[in-house]
Amino acid sequence: MTAKVENLCATKKTRSISVDIGERACINCIWYEQHYRPGRGNVSALVPTSMGYCLLKDGARGALRQPCKSYETEARNPETSTTSAS
Repeated sequence: MTAKVENLCATKKTRSISVDIGERACINCIWYEQHYRPGRGNVSALVPTSMGYCLLKDGARGALRQPCKSYETEARNPETSTTSAS
């Protein structure tokens, strides 16, 4: 990379937000798959983006969009989990 590109990458700011697990947003749906991009610099990392993919509807979706009628979350109740006791 040239020095000009390195300087731009070093000064580029990003923001992140937190979404409560109880919120009805696409990012909390089991059908949503987050998109990632490679990180910048000399450390290998994947950085989440604001877009993703709906596996059920087969299309791109924003993480914070209002979910569709097929919105589902994972069961959080221990009684309904599928673990087998030995």
